[in-house]
Amino acid sequence: MEKEKASAREWHVHKAIPEDLPMIAELEKTAFRKPWSLSGIESFYYKKTSDIYVWRDRNRISGFIMAEHILEQGELQRIAIVPFIRRMGIGTLFLQEFRERYRKMGVETIYLEVRESNRIARNFYKKSGFEEYGRRAKYYTDPMEDAILMFWDDPHPLQSLPLESESSSPYNDSCKEEESMICNVCGNKLTEKTDFVEIKKEWGYFSNKDTEIHELKICERCYDRIVKQFEVPPKVTEKNEILS
Repeated sequence: MEKEKASAREWHVHKAIPEDLPMIAELEKTAFRKPWSLSGIESFYYKKTSDIYVWRDRNRISGFIMAEHILEQGELQRIAIVPFIRRMGIGTLFLQEFRERYRKMGVETIYLEVRESNRIARNFYKKSGFEEYGRRAKYYTDPMEDAILMFWDDPHPLQSLPLESESSSPYNDSCKEEESMICNVCGNKLTEKTDFVEIKKEWGYFSNKDTEIHELKICERCYDRIVKQFEVPPKVTEKNEILS
């Protein structure tokens, strides 16, 4: 059965071609309250970092996925299936095939956001292996609503953020030796070729942790996931390197 499903999804899923875009725009109108225009879809299609996959039944497009990827990170933008074949497992097969193709392209983490009230979509993504890790306040309009942030991670699943546990050890008991060079978020070893954020904080008089000094390291992958939760993104400037 699994072999039949895999064969079916591979056979049905194709990269979109320019001639598919008008049909995708028509399906957009049936799937979303605020559909993208044909010109908007065309603009997305021709971006270097974007991908559009379609679920094709003979000459008819029955679904599509729009996503973007840069190096090992991807973001799922849109997924839609024609109404009369929903709840038949096709959306799940489609998402699995898309995810597998991204994995083969080197994408390790796929992010998405969904309306807080959209329980059907949130449950669909959870059943497909996505985890909730945060929210973005007042992200959606008409009506105004928070966005729930989700991710799928492969091949090394990480815990949803923030990482908190009632059974966690006190700071000093859980610290690693300085020489170990381990990311405090995911626990992966940091090597000479791994870039990371290093923080050393001495807490002051107005803190409940007065006189304590906390030290931690966060790998780039975990840093990227954490900052996606920020209401205000970090300030980013480019360093001008002078080569002598």
